Amino acid sequence: MVYLAKDYGSNEWFPESSREMAEVIQWLMVAENEIARGPNDARLHDKFGYELDHTLALDKSNRILDLIEQHLSTQSWLALDRPTIADIVCFPYIALGHEGRANIGERNQIKNWIERIKALPNFISMPDLI
Repeated sequence: MVYLAKDYGSNEWFPESSREMAEVIQWLMVAENEIARGPNDARLHDKFGYELDHTLALDKSNRILDLIEQHLSTQSWLALDRPTIADIVCFPYIALGHEGRANIGERNQIKNWIERIKALPNFISMPDLI
């Protein structure tokens, strides 16, 4: 995503300034770690039959989804008060988490964030998105 944003996007998606870049990168690391080991692992287990600890994946899912819900209660986007690659990277794991029973439930801030992403210009949906 960094490559695509740098070579084909604009500084809006992945900023040049170190402070703003760090804010986006922190969410890329959350996607690579907590989100991937939570909602993504739960989906890999249920939908694709991976031998993973599904209970652990669901515990991790609830923990990170609660943190994201709290974060989005004061901000519309994950970083920089605008859509960035942080949102694009985290979005599919979360919006498809229900396929592994990592449900958003009553986390309305996350639901609203998902709708904001879907409303972005040129958004192309994927099968089974919530």
